[in-house]
Amino acid sequence: MTSCAKLGGVSSVTVAAAGRRRPEGGLRRRVWGRRRRIVVGLLGLVVALGAVGCRVSGDARPAAPRCAEPGVTPDAVRLGLLYPDTGNAASLFAPFRAGVDARLGVADEAGGVGGRQVHYTWRDDASNPAGNEAGARELVQTDRVFGIIESTSVASGSAAYLHGGRIPVTGTSLEAAWTQNDNMFSYSNMISDGPSVTTWGAFVAERGGRNAIIAQSAFSATSVTMADKLALSLQAAGIRVVGRVDATGPIDIPGIGEKVRASGADVLVGAVTGAAFGQVVVGARAARANLRVILSPVSYDQRLLKVFGPVLAGLYTFVDYQPFEMGTPAHQRFLAAMLKYAPQMSPPAQQAALSGWISADMFLRGLAAAGSCPSREAFIRGLRGLKGYDADGLLPAPIDFSSHFGQINRCYTFLQVAADAKHFELVPPAPRCGDEIGQ
Repeated sequence: MTSCAKLGGVSSVTVAAAGRRRPEGGLRRRVWGRRRRIVVGLLGLVVALGAVGCRVSGDARPAAPRCAEPGVTPDAVRLGLLYPDTGNAASLFAPFRAGVDARLGVADEAGGVGGRQVHYTWRDDASNPAGNEAGARELVQTDRVFGIIESTSVASGSAAYLHGGRIPVTGTSLEAAWTQNDNMFSYSNMISDGPSVTTWGAFVAERGGRNAIIAQSAFSATSVTMADKLALSLQAAGIRVVGRVDATGPIDIPGIGEKVRASGADVLVGAVTGAAFGQVVVGARAARANLRVILSPVSYDQRLLKVFGPVLAGLYTFVDYQPFEMGTPAHQRFLAAMLKYAPQMSPPAQQAALSGWISADMFLRGLAAAGSCPSREAFIRGLRGLKGYDADGLLPAPIDFSSHFGQINRCYTFLQVAADAKHFELVPPAPRCGDEIGQ
């Protein structure tokens, strides 16, 4: 007998538990050490992870059917994992793989999906569009993966190729390509070709911001596009954008700080990595820029607090999922899984790792929806028709993948670095929602 826990309107049908999934090679292999640490207080949580899979009896495992689709065998499904392991975006996305490991580890220990364990082969896109396309082609043509889990700022490099091949893709959306191709699935779209949202500008205006300067990287199309969207939001709230500064490394910290001060801006907004923006803030503080509001989309990271310390006190950031400060049962399940399947990631409560967990979870839902003999088209059709998806409680509100397609996210939860610069504090209300605005 098989017993399944139904999540998000889709049941994950699994069978008898098997061994752990082992990530396999890429352009260059990493040796991910697996420390065996047992924390007694989390044992119950690890058991509770079965809620995101299915528990079964000791009956003999039925044989899964043989399927013609690439990457699908009677006992396994092979995916591709594509992200920047090198290049200027590597630090931002590095924890993503650990989150994927944790979610797939939970699934495989619970029996997999449809009688199949889920494995992956990975490629490094080197933080550039050409590398992204090359990595995707290798995964599909050489490794013959069924689909791809992806987190990068250069997904547009392979988007047309993967859409043309009808390859399912789940991941984090940082480019308009995620809103244009129906084979690509993300739980939130921050950027689209169309509108921006009032949410960010309204938040800054409420805190007295009047004149803003934006830090961007001239060598990153995603950074420039994000800066454009932030500028539209600020302007819609009556905030004047007085200029932009280039925060492409290596950064001249005193020089960029002086530019911020000389602009007369009382608002500093970042559209660059957390590490790069931290350096901009250091420069602005040293130059004694008179800043009321400092805002960054990607600074929700405990590692940044350890690196930059008190200089980040008071900084605001925002997320499109339930932040760890909420302390929900879903967060506890995630943290327990990270401890078990990705112990090398410290601290485990990282934004990119949680994104990896959710992205892998979406792929598992798509496999379950594709039936006992999954095809790529059945995956795309099934996941696109999924309603009420909330990543087991990690999203602030359930989404409908059909109506969600192409829609820009309007709701975010804002946080502020505490005065001691050692933790983040929620800024109510959470989440905070705005409206779409035109170009």
